[in-house]
Amino acid sequence: MAQSTLSMGQIIKKLRKERNFTQEELAEQLNITPQAVSKWENETGMPDISQIVPIASVFGVSTDVLFGADNTTADEEALKIVQKAYALMEYGKSDTYLLAYNEIIAGLKNYPNNMILLNNCVGLGLSLCLPENGWIYIPEQAEKIASETARQANLIISYSKNITDIMRAHQVLVFLYSSRGDFEKALSEARFFPDRSDFTLYSNMSIVYEYMKDYTAEITCLCSDITDSLQALEDNAARLGKAYFNCGKYSDAIEVYETFFSIINAIFKDDSPPPYHDFDSGDCYILLAQAYLAIGESEKAMTCLENSVMYYINLAEKSNDEKIPWKSLMKSSFVKETNLCAYICKSVLKEKLLEKLSADEIKPLKENIRFQALYNKVKSLDN
Repeated sequence: MAQSTLSMGQIIKKLRKERNFTQEELAEQLNITPQAVSKWENETGMPDISQIVPIASVFGVSTDVLFGADNTTADEEALKIVQKAYALMEYGKSDTYLLAYNEIIAGLKNYPNNMILLNNCVGLGLSLCLPENGWIYIPEQAEKIASETARQANLIISYSKNITDIMRAHQVLVFLYSSRGDFEKALSEARFFPDRSDFTLYSNMSIVYEYMKDYTAEITCLCSDITDSLQALEDNAARLGKAYFNCGKYSDAIEVYETFFSIINAIFKDDSPPPYHDFDSGDCYILLAQAYLAIGESEKAMTCLENSVMYYINLAEKSNDEKIPWKSLMKSSFVKETNLCAYICKSVLKEKLLEKLSADEIKPLKENIRFQALYNKVKSLDN
């Protein structure tokens, strides 16, 4: 273990600046005066031994770092913890997501205020505690996880210097408060968000790259921004259509979904389904089928279901590999430069398609001859 040449005061100053804390902010977290922090950094005073562990916790480092006996940073350790956690996750298996969550929770005991761990824990926690997240939802632990996730989100809001992390934390609280029925708090959190869609990281970075004449980087940024915008469009279309459906305005719901598909078909080629097809929620094909069933158009509803499922069957049949890259869905110049590299296994694809066919929204279709043929195609997918 290497020994640092810096004094403890210099190490505290270095760690404080790396985390963009002022002396006042550090003092507030430690429940001491800013003058005490100033004395440490100017080497006219030393922290009391009882303060060593709290200081290390605030910075997210081990106490060895404060004594100059460890060159490993907390962020390096946090990244290792996150990588180990995500390696445990298997798509379609909720227990593996819970294992990953617990791995990060354990990491936070050693690095309690590390933003890398907090952000990843909040993201996983939200997935595990909301019923609308389908198979990921862990009902028996949902209340405990929700409470802990809310606490962590507020920590991020209080201490992070990264505006993206802060806004994501506010969004997490919007979901949590809404799911608990605390709508006043949920609306309060929602009001933190800008009302313009171009207040994004990639949009503004693309401006800089354009001035730099780095057009390759500009393309990547703009494609990434459009990718996020399309995902938001799909989510909003699904929510808007469901809102109309819940009001009994079935024709309006159908118009929303059909309009959404017209936009997607103008952007993506080869009869692609929505680019961010979500097996567990927001599936506009299933929602459109439900709306057609509500007005007695069962054959049109069946066509919607076929459009959704057959795309993936054809994709799987064309692939010689067990793993199918999600980027194979992306057939548009708007998004082809993004770094999408996630995969889905054929076996998991089959499982999720069977779940789709068992959705309550399309239950009246199960006696349809076309449904039985589609079901058999899915069942034979990996034969």
